[in-house]
Amino acid sequence: MKFSHALLLASSLAFLACGEEDSPSNATDKFDCSVTGGVKVVYPTKGETFKIGQKITVIFGSDVDDSGYMIKFKTGKDDQGEDLTEESVGPAGQADGKTCYEAEVTLDASKVKETKTGYIRVVPYIKTNKGANSGEFTVTK
Repeated sequence: MKFSHALLLASSLAFLACGEEDSPSNATDKFDCSVTGGVKVVYPTKGETFKIGQKITVIFGSDVDDSGYMIKFKTGKDDQGEDLTEESVGPAGQADGKTCYEAEVTLDASKVKETKTGYIRVVPYIKTNKGANSGEFTVTK
């Protein structure tokens, strides 16, 4: 009986590892999105590699009382970035500082370029100074 449970667990993990998902599922279970005084981007994480044209799910937490968020792609910490969103994402109104919010974006070739120093920045529309960057990642063709 123990062997069958171990085999089932191993095959389940293998299935998850081989899936075509571009980002983690069950974000609240896997990430700590708790934040005080702004935004916290928990995915993408440092060291990830993505391809131009790929869809990714950005995962973030916030406690900003705002009217929504935009997601920018940046090639450096000081870069102003390119907006990847067509409309507001995330919660509208007061975020609770605990919940993980998800927004899918495409690394569109007209806005994204190859880089070893890519960042996603989640920016509140009203309180832009409360935005935050993801970990540094690589973008390839």
